[in-house]
Amino acid sequence: MARKTRSEILYDGCFAHVFSRALEKHLIFETEEDFRFFKSLLGRTKAKYDYRIYHYCLMNTHFHLAVSLASVKAFSRALHEIKQGYARWVHKKQKSEGPIWWGRFRSQLIENEAYLSTCGLYIETNPIKAGMVQNPEEWPHSSSRHYFQGLPDPLVDSYERPLSISAGVQQNLDFVNGDILGSELFRLQIQERLFDD
Repeated sequence: MARKTRSEILYDGCFAHVFSRALEKHLIFETEEDFRFFKSLLGRTKAKYDYRIYHYCLMNTHFHLAVSLASVKAFSRALHEIKQGYARWVHKKQKSEGPIWWGRFRSQLIENEAYLSTCGLYIETNPIKAGMVQNPEEWPHSSSRHYFQGLPDPLVDSYERPLSISAGVQQNLDFVNGDILGSELFRLQIQERLFDD
């Protein structure tokens, strides 16, 4: 069985969890200016390539986005533009050259808004897991303040988050491995597209 490509897993109009790491876990976001510049790239490409960001978190060595994609091809171009633009920024600042990102971005297909919301909590609690803060809203480089404190964030496209997450949604989530965040039925349906017979 041959593995399908990202463009065959994701589809136009889908929700996706997207993440990308720095090469060899180097610190790529070190200063407030770094975070601001990366956010400006996100803001510019959202308008240009027509995608929505529901959740995000920028860590020192990587970033996470929970998005919806009007066009998978356009979003891939947007991420390429963001990562290249940020690499140029780092090289200019540090008078360096060479790659700063570990490969292309990784992605996971998200079934629906319930899974999107749970994925968002996972994304926004990254700084807690890293021991950087006690509460998600203490980290200024994520969507957590928008959701937990109601503060405006120009990057965030709000949606009606479920008030609680069902046990079934919680049990079926696997954020480390796998290409699909969803129910068993959804996974089975998508598996038919992931592999050739």
